[in-house]
Amino acid sequence: MARWCVDASAVLASVLSEHATAAARAFWSDLTGLDDVVGPQLLLPECTSVLRQRVGSGELTEAESADLLEDLLSLPIRIHESRDQFRVALTLAGRLKRPKAYDMQYLAVATIERAELVTLDRGLRQAATDIHHPVRLLR
Repeated sequence: MARWCVDASAVLASVLSEHATAAARAFWSDLTGLDDVVGPQLLLPECTSVLRQRVGSGELTEAESADLLEDLLSLPIRIHESRDQFRVALTLAGRLKRPKAYDMQYLAVATIERAELVTLDRGLRQAATDIHHPVRLLR
């Protein structure tokens, strides 16, 4: 069994064609029922916000965003519920000298869950590398 912690960029790559790199498509298609995919509490609100922004910019219709949200919600992702993710994210943000702690929630959950971080975000990949945490960049 593999354990993965996905960020919003990895999840959005599964539903938005412009984010769907070959590596992202392969990651989602290679998952098995034995894999454990987890994300922080921030994951779904962040993805929902991106879909809404796409409606506002005219890239998606209301109906398309609702359909994409349903696709996203059907992904086999378990949301990590512990409050420790916030404490660890704050600590990581300080340690890595990051002005914002919200992106560190992905790395915090990956650390807590002992999961490989999966992202398209080079900055998040660098943060994981800086603390010697396993990370897969889907580029």
